[in-house]
Amino acid sequence: MLARRLLPLLALTVVLAACGGATSSGPQTQSAQPAPPPTGANAVTISPFAAGGGETTSADSGTAQAIFPAETPSGVLALAAQHPNGQVVYATILDGTQGELTLARLGDKALVAVTGDSGTTRVGVNLSTSKITWVCVTQGADTPTCTKKDADRKGATALATAAQLVGEDTARQIAAKVAAASDGGLQVQTRANQVDASCLTGTEPSGANLMVCVSPSGFITDAEQGGTIARASTVSPDVDPVVLSPDGAS
Repeated sequence: MLARRLLPLLALTVVLAACGGATSSGPQTQSAQPAPPPTGANAVTISPFAAGGGETTSADSGTAQAIFPAETPSGVLALAAQHPNGQVVYATILDGTQGELTLARLGDKALVAVTGDSGTTRVGVNLSTSKITWVCVTQGADTPTCTKKDADRKGATALATAAQLVGEDTARQIAAKVAAASDGGLQVQTRANQVDASCLTGTEPSGANLMVCVSPSGFITDAEQGGTIARASTVSPDVDPVVLSPDGAS
């Protein structure tokens, strides 16, 4: 059940659609039907917004359209709800530790790879069934150890880490904080791979930076709050199918 609840984190990155979500054809330049807000099995349960959409703020994406450049915080979230195929590699800081996060999606197959001090955990996900299909763990220069079941929960832990860094709940939290910040702003910035993105920026009362950036096609390029940072170094609409299988861990 934990894996099912965490899968929607994939939807707001480059890559992975929330459990069975569809690929978008791109942002609209005119009126279009917005993507529905995540609910039920497609909602991260730790969201500050009610799972059924009963609690909303000006940053909620429920009524926004995917138009670039975004004009409001909800517009930024609507861009992120497009769920494109592709791959993003992030440099990350979590709990003061530097690491790397890779997210990739192609059709109903997805990958989450988390690298930290203890090694790399790669997780294969079937988006149509919302299940982890394989887990490969590499420590140092060792050969990856791959299993078809997540018996030791390392795959679920990797998904939870990715959710904390660039998950849907994280993006919505940042957008809500920026919307309430006295110095909150929204502007187009050029990010990784010279990709233009709509960026929400501001400062928390503690003085910590706030930022979430989304490209026209729905790639999250940056997310930052409370010292937790994910900064994309590579953004690509292309995915080598090999990386979506255990063979890609070799």
